Amino acid sequence: MHIAFIVPHLGGGGAERSVLGLATGLIERGHSIDLVLLQTRIYHPVPQSARLFVVDNKPDKLTQETSPHLLPELISLSTSPKAFDRLRMMSILKWDPFCLPSPHLVLRSRALASYMTHEMPDCVLPNVLNTEVATLLAARLLTEHAPIIPIVHGFVGYHYRYRHRRRYRRLCVGATHFVAVSQGVSNGLTADLDVSSDRITTIHNPVVTPELHVKMAEPPSHPWLLDGGAPVVLAAGRLEEQKDYPTLLKAFGRLAARRPCRLIILGEGKRRKELEALVGELDLTDRVSLPGWVENPFAIMSRAALFVLSSIHEGLPTVLVEAMACGCPCVSTDCPAGPAEILEDGRYGPLVPVGDETALAEAMGRVLDQPPEKPMLRQRAAYFSADRAVTAYENLISSVLQECVSS
Repeated sequence: MHIAFIVPHLGGGGAERSVLGLATGLIERGHSIDLVLLQTRIYHPVPQSARLFVVDNKPDKLTQETSPHLLPELISLSTSPKAFDRLRMMSILKWDPFCLPSPHLVLRSRALASYMTHEMPDCVLPNVLNTEVATLLAARLLTEHAPIIPIVHGFVGYHYRYRHRRRYRRLCVGATHFVAVSQGVSNGLTADLDVSSDRITTIHNPVVTPELHVKMAEPPSHPWLLDGGAPVVLAAGRLEEQKDYPTLLKAFGRLAARRPCRLIILGEGKRRKELEALVGELDLTDRVSLPGWVENPFAIMSRAALFVLSSIHEGLPTVLVEAMACGCPCVSTDCPAGPAEILEDGRYGPLVPVGDETALAEAMGRVLDQPPEKPMLRQRAAYFSADRAVTAYENLISSVLQECVSS
């Protein structure tokens, strides 16, 4: 099969890593894969035989440093809109003032329409909200197109603002089927976007791969994991509001007042200055490190004493599974959606209310005192294997294509 994954970019997010894992597994099984990017941001290794298409071909600085060999391989898509594209899109969106397409969205949709017309994939799997909207709009500009199967990574009620949900609801009819990365995400699609449950298949992300086990054995990049000092608590993810690192820092401050410990938060984002200021206010400068994005977080996860997820909302937080696969004990907020599914309602790690620094600090202390057995954590993480996910996607895509042919 010729399968196209459409993603905003291949930066450091869990959705992007999941797409690369799926692409690798599908290529190994003989399928042809296209990766269509809206932006030239590539921080991870890309499967060698995958073709790379891009809408915006201006690479950022980190891509120029980490993936310069890939830049000549990028195939640029035409972003030349046709005369009445914007008017057609406004008509498709029922002239709803909350849904009016921006010039950016018009250009991206036209580029994706051009891709589908000229490359003719057997199916198209867009990921992440803005990309899914652009793809569904692109399809409406065409007379014929391949089946579109959006992969929904975020909990709809929290992740999508009102106007985004409204726009998506207008376009949902154009999707052949949906994949939800957790049951909570599936329930959100039905509740918030009125998508019938028989049009949704839940497939967990392909988290545990052979590469993960190789990388966790490499030397860690942070000195705190090598100095034999106080135990290290780890968090990882974009420095954004969704991750609620202020609550984590306050909880860690409570924990650090009672026992020796240190905190590393991996990731980069708009909230860095705010978080650095809070670290100073809490007098934790010597105990908290924010090293930014790191190429290999698994070497750190495998040596940390505890992993903490403090998010307000998720879809299926792959970092939680990755930490368990590395044998690292976990504590998480019971946010929608995903953590309760991964931790089986607390069986594999405590779940605490969102935003409750006191409960989070107490749970962190309990797990540091009595950590679960590493083999048990790794066995649970193995359920989220790449092989299992790739098989599920193969079966779903084949079924969707057969239904399209028969109808």
